Amino acid sequence: MERSCAICKNGFVVTPDEEAFLAKMLFRFGKSQIHLPLPEICPDCRTQKRTCHRNERFLSKNRSSFSGKDIVSIYAPGSIIGEPLKIYSQEEWKSDAWDPMSYGRDYDLNRSFFDQFAALQRDVPRMALISLGNENSGFTTGTGYCKNCYLINSSEYCEDCYYGKLLQRCKNSIDCSYVYDSDLCYEAFSCTKCYGCQWLSHSQNCQDCFFSSNLRGCRNCCLCTNLDHKEYHFMNQPLSKEEYVKRTATFRGSLQRAQEMQKLWKDAMKKMVHKYANVVNCEGCTGDAIENSRNCIDCYDVTNGQDCRSVQVGVEPKDIYHSSNMYVRSELCYETLGTIEAHTVAYCLYVFHSQRLLYCEYCFSCSDCFGCSGLTRKKHCIFNKQYTEEEYEALVPKIIDAMKKASEFGQFFPVSLSPFGYNESVANEYFPLTEEQARAKGFLWRAKDIRDFRPQTAAVPEKITDVSESITEEILACSACTRNYRIIPQELAFYRQQIVPVPSLCPDCRYMERLKLRNPRKLWDRACAKCGKGMETTYAPGRTETVMCEECYRAEIY
Repeated sequence: MERSCAICKNGFVVTPDEEAFLAKMLFRFGKSQIHLPLPEICPDCRTQKRTCHRNERFLSKNRSSFSGKDIVSIYAPGSIIGEPLKIYSQEEWKSDAWDPMSYGRDYDLNRSFFDQFAALQRDVPRMALISLGNENSGFTTGTGYCKNCYLINSSEYCEDCYYGKLLQRCKNSIDCSYVYDSDLCYEAFSCTKCYGCQWLSHSQNCQDCFFSSNLRGCRNCCLCTNLDHKEYHFMNQPLSKEEYVKRTATFRGSLQRAQEMQKLWKDAMKKMVHKYANVVNCEGCTGDAIENSRNCIDCYDVTNGQDCRSVQVGVEPKDIYHSSNMYVRSELCYETLGTIEAHTVAYCLYVFHSQRLLYCEYCFSCSDCFGCSGLTRKKHCIFNKQYTEEEYEALVPKIIDAMKKASEFGQFFPVSLSPFGYNESVANEYFPLTEEQARAKGFLWRAKDIRDFRPQTAAVPEKITDVSESITEEILACSACTRNYRIIPQELAFYRQQIVPVPSLCPDCRYMERLKLRNPRKLWDRACAKCGKGMETTYAPGRTETVMCEECYRAEIY
């Protein structure tokens, strides 16, 4: 079914699979059965709208609204949505010292749902950071079961990791993104089961490899691409162990030489043969960065997924459509952002271990709730007010009918309800906008804090061997954006151990540089450079890289 997007006016298609999925997303309220409506917004605009509600990278010093203590928060001081938000530390938020049900209220069927939810959202306290089961990892968000980690996000089961995104079961690694089951890695991107690697991308089962891409089962390779089970290779040529060690010793620990090697690495990636997509051990999948999955269409950064469409970042997702950051066995979800083990939820934000929720945010271990915020272990609640099962099943269909009349049901939370500036949000990573463009589209914008842009207090030696302990007491300024950053003691110890120079970029600019290794989350039709067969790929037709289908790529490389 062809439709016109209500936001960008571009045409898009609602596939028969999506229609069947929406028919399966059935919510029962007594004798009433509620089906989700067909979308009025194209997939890209839906993703942009959802992800503007997620801030992963920008943590701020704030003050607890409960105790007045200084806390670290994903919410910067001062509100950009009109009224100050109530922010509690995680310990305070999870305590019995306050009751989210005390903010409960009756629902007015004659008023806009989103206007009423905005008022509830402003009143109910929020957790300063979103994490679960961590130890000594107070400067992280979107994390679970991590230990001794600092400034990582969207990660689980990690230990001694710093400045990373989407790390799963990693240890002792710095400046890595989209990395799984790896140890002692630096500047790794989209890698699995790697050890002791630096500046490595799109590789698996590698050890001690540097400035390389698309390696499988390799050891001691440098400036290499598209190699399989090779050792002691430099620029794809075999060397003796002695010659290899001699060549690689020239760049270890030197910032200038590392930057020169990065330029050579980027040139090598432009010249290499590229597979149409990074899809490994999958059946019937399209998108990029998908592993061990089946029937995942237009999906990105998904592992062990099944029967999904338009999911951005998923760990074991099943039967999920148009959702983002879906973790740990979530199932039957639609237009939702941020879940752990959620089942049958739609139009929700950050709901963990919960079932049968509609239009809820920050709800944990809840079921059968509608329009609630900040609840834990609750059932049959509407706008944080407790109802009997019979009352709940009678009132929710009435609210949905009123929302349908106001053209609200089936729409995700408006961008005006996001407490983050567009430039703070994940949306800006994949749909970049200037401040003027963002405001014209109704998004908010966070102004720079001049306190983050002070002069650097000391010169940083070019070689790690010349760096003293005192650097951990200095304020550094990013060579790209001039934002201040620091070197923490654990970070310095890692640099010394792994012979890595102190970076000249701040953590955020380092992340954005890594993100350039990733193609857009968008599919184009393109012909294989070898056989001419049509394929769906994240390489736009006008790009100059050599891109091949699965069969031709394997014949070329293996």
